[in-house]
Amino acid sequence: MPIDKEKKQRFNQEIIVLKKKVEEVKRRIASTESQKSDGQFPNSVRAASLYADLVTIYCAMTDLSLSLLGFKNESYLDIGRKSLYKAIILLESEVSNVIDLPLGENYEKLKELDGFPDDERLRLIRKIGYTVSLLADRYGEKSKWKWSFVEIEGRYAVVAKNLFDFRTYQEKNDPRIEGFDSRNDYLVLVKDLLGNSSKRYREKYELTDHLPDDMKKAIDHLRALKRIHIMFNESSQVQNISKQIELWSQKYEVDMKAKEKRLKEHKAMNRNRT
Repeated sequence: MPIDKEKKQRFNQEIIVLKKKVEEVKRRIASTESQKSDGQFPNSVRAASLYADLVTIYCAMTDLSLSLLGFKNESYLDIGRKSLYKAIILLESEVSNVIDLPLGENYEKLKELDGFPDDERLRLIRKIGYTVSLLADRYGEKSKWKWSFVEIEGRYAVVAKNLFDFRTYQEKNDPRIEGFDSRNDYLVLVKDLLGNSSKRYREKYELTDHLPDDMKKAIDHLRALKRIHIMFNESSQVQNISKQIELWSQKYEVDMKAKEKRLKEHKAMNRNRT
């Protein structure tokens, strides 16, 4: 079906506006990354927020293409996905990408972010989470990138957890202390993200190729969540997750033994044929 000339003209006009926004954000990123940090918090954190802004603009470009031209231009989404990865990588460079990092081990790294208020941290993490959901929605369930979002969501969950200052939370765990609501909301979000990521890795493991790394990451996310529950003496949650880790670990061992057995049988059959 031919594209309506009026809609095409409107698309060309509006895409120029969005492209100008992209160039403006890119200039801000270049400026931010070239400057020294102002002592409040590293410029890499500011740049990560700007890369998240790029994702929303690229998604807007895709929406514009779909609404006016009648087709989804995934090239914009692909660039947006790379921008999202860049945002996550920048944060990982500041707070580590280790899934089951001991909660106190990150304390020295987080000291460098003392000027980064709790409500701003929460706002940044929610912003990145929004772009993750936005991209996944625009790609759709049938996209070839469907399962890659399990990895993106997992890395996002880990960086959210590692950016959270658990030691300070313990010291200021009082509703009368300023910022309590933001810290509490952030903690709830971290727990939800880790729980959801563990389920998503397990789902990917079962529905795709039974890759060992997927199951290991599913279990590691559970262990990270268990550490948090232990820290706050949430005994029932600790027991539930411990049982889940045990069951998943047993399932993993059974699967690996079965896989090893099939491999040996396959090799034996090939030897007999020769």
